Amino acid sequence: MTDSTAGANLAPRAASDKAFTTYDIQACLYDARRVQYLQEAISRTVKPGDVAVDAGSGTGLLGLFAAQAGAERVYCLEFNPDFIPVIEENARRNGLADRIIAVHADATSHDLPEQVDVVISEVISAGFFYEPQLQITNNLRRFLKPGGAMIPMGMQNHVELMYAQEDVYGLKMNFDTRFIELDDDRALTDSPQYLDNRFGDWTDPAIRGRARLTAIGSGRANAIRIAYRIDFAEGVSGDKPTDFLLNPQIIFLENSFDVAAGDQFDVSLEYIASSNPLQAAIAITPVTV
Repeated sequence: MTDSTAGANLAPRAASDKAFTTYDIQACLYDARRVQYLQEAISRTVKPGDVAVDAGSGTGLLGLFAAQAGAERVYCLEFNPDFIPVIEENARRNGLADRIIAVHADATSHDLPEQVDVVISEVISAGFFYEPQLQITNNLRRFLKPGGAMIPMGMQNHVELMYAQEDVYGLKMNFDTRFIELDDDRALTDSPQYLDNRFGDWTDPAIRGRARLTAIGSGRANAIRIAYRIDFAEGVSGDKPTDFLLNPQIIFLENSFDVAAGDQFDVSLEYIASSNPLQAAIAITPVTV
C-alpha cells in the first residue's frame, strides 16, 4: 500500500511569495515566547564590534537586539518594502540609527557588502514548508566569517502517523493542512527524526526525507504530523509551540488505512523547502516481515 498526495511540484516559489504581510510581521513581533528564545540566543552570541545580518527583519526587532548586544553594524534585510521605513524609524527611536542599515532585499539571493560575524534568520515552519529559511541560510552562509555564528543554529524535524480530527463545525475538513491541534487528534506511531539541519551547512532545498515508523496503538491513520525542534544557540532550544513558532504541520493523506499496535511503516517525503505541504509527495509503505 502506498499513500501519496497529488505529487511534488518542484518549482521554486516566486519572489513575490516571499514577502510577509503586516499581519505576519506583527504576529512575530508580539509572540513573546518566540522573541524570548531569539533575544537570549542573540545576547549569548553577538559580541561588541561584531557585524551582523538580520534576514527577514520585519520591524527590525532582532537587528535591534543585535545592536544592543554590541554589534557595530547590522544589515536588516526585508523583502516587504513597506517595512524599510519602519526599521529605520525603530532604530532612530531607540538611539541605534548609526548601527542599523535597512535594506530592501530578497535574502535568498542578496549579496552582502562585507563578511559578517553573525547571521540571524528565523523564517521557519514545520518541515520547512511555506518559508524560505533554507534558501536564505544557504545564501547568507557565503558571507559568514570563519568561526561565525548562525541564529538559529539548526533544526530537527520528526514525522508520525496520526488520526486527525476531520469534523469541524458540522463539516468535514480533511483536505487542507493545518497547524492547529484539535481535541480528537491522536498519535498512532512513534515520531522519528527525518531531517537534521545545521544552518551553517549548505542544505539542498529539494528535501527527500525517510523514516521508519512503529505503531504505538491501533486506529485509522488519515494524516501525518510533522513536529520540530529548534536549536537557537548553545544552551537555548525549544520544541513546544509558541503563538507563531514551533507549531506542527498536519497533512491529510489521500487515503486512510487501519493501523495496529506494532505495525511498521516506511515513510518518504519529497518536496521543495518553502513549498505548500499539499505539493509534497508522501509515500507510506508497510514493512513486511
